Formats: sequence, C-alpha cells, structure tokens
Amino acid sequence: MLAHSLRLRGIQTAYLFGPPRLILRDEAAQVHTAVCHELKQDDLSFRYLPSGDADKPSSRGMAIAFDRREGRGQFSLSIEMPSVNVPIRLLLSYASLPSLPAAAEAFDMAYGAIFEELAGPWTRVLVEVRLLAQCNTRENDGLGFITRKFLKLDGDWLSELGSPLVSSSVKFDVGATSPKTENQLEGPNRELQIDVLREDPRCVYLELMLRWPLLPAISLEAPQPIDAGFIRRIDEKPSAYIDEAYKYLQGRVESLARKGNQ
Repeated sequence: MLAHSLRLRGIQTAYLFGPPRLILRDEAAQVHTAVCHELKQDDLSFRYLPSGDADKPSSRGMAIAFDRREGRGQFSLSIEMPSVNVPIRLLLSYASLPSLPAAAEAFDMAYGAIFEELAGPWTRVLVEVRLLAQCNTRENDGLGFITRKFLKLDGDWLSELGSPLVSSSVKFDVGATSPKTENQLEGPNRELQIDVLREDPRCVYLELMLRWPLLPAISLEAPQPIDAGFIRRIDEKPSAYIDEAYKYLQGRVESLARKGNQ
C-alpha cells in the first residue's frame, strides 16, 4: 500500500439526539432557510415526509432531507425520526467531496444553523463519523496486498478456497471505552473494513467508522449503575470528530504501508 495515495471518496457524520419530538413542516422550512443562509447556497432541495398514523401519536414520525449536486459529488443532510419512541437522527453526508477541510467546514455551518433554529434543549446521545477512502497498492494488486502482504496467507491455503479468487475483505471492531481524561474524544468504538476496490482491483477500499456514545456499553446480564464520571460529553462540532477519525485512518494506512514493505 502507498500511504501517500490515501484519497477520501465520501464522508458522513451522524448525531442522535433527543428528547424525540415531531418537527413540523413549517419548522423544517425555517431550518432549510437557515442552512441555506449559513452555507450561502440557495439551491438546496427540500423534502418533508411525514410518517405514521395521525390517530396513533406514538407512531408518528418524519424525515426531512436537503441536498445539492456539485458536479460528480453531492452534499446532503437529513433529519429523521421514524417514531416518537426513538431519538432524532441528523445525518450530514458529502460524496466526492472537494476536500476534507471544505467538507468539515460545511458540516460545522449546517450543524450550527440546525441547532440554532430548532427549539431545544437537546441531549446528544451519540455521534458517528464514517470515512470512505481508497489507496493504491505498490504492486497494483489489491487482492494480493490483502491476502499475501496483510493477512500473509500461503498459496496452498488460498488455492484450496477455489479459483478464481476475485475479492477479499477483512473487518476489525474495537469497542468503545469511557474517556479517562478531559479529552472527550478518547475511546470511541472503531470499525475498520478493508476490501478490494471493485471498480479498480489495483487498489484497496477502506471504510472507517468511529462512534462516540454518551454512555458506556451496559451488560444486560449483569447491569451496573453508571458512574457519572463515565458519561461522555458530546458537545463538539462535526469537524472535531472528523479530524479525529481522519488522523486515526492516516495512522492505520501508514502502518499498513510499512507492513506491506516487509
């Protein structure tokens, strides 16, 4: 793998927040106006989709979506609540982003406009960042890099799988831990998946997800009281979580590149 060839294909940031409440069309339209004003864009599309049964208040929900095409890319955001029994989800997405700083700045501005316009107070219970990326391989062989360089599988074992082998994938999942210092970005849940890039098998595709929960994982078999010191503050703008995710991805790619050279 060539560490300097890391290229982002897309980025997503999601917040779960509550308490759940229905956002009506008029309020959604005001949020749309505020986001357009903050981003200085007047061509963000607007869709409002109510859901549920009006005779059953607990089933009522809604989905709000804004998006804008930018050449081959797209900026979009959605605010969704399938029912009043689940938190509201804000999802910010950028496909074929112009650059990481530009995407992070757009997310910060949209995030600020949304929470300034929506009447609170709100409690954020989780934030998630997903990075979609690709890297070149030194031998222009994504499958060979994963199977022989990274996993170091021998030829006999691979041949016994059957042929032709066309793809390979590996995934790692690291559980979240509570922050041990004032740095509230410590200890997120991390999921990293590495695949052969389907549209260009010379490369590898990487998908990284970092998730920061408000509360630590609770065992259903032996639940314990939650110490207040283990409650994470989720009070940063998207750019702080995005930067943390990208630094982690860069570190993993540099480590993989060194491993590939051994």
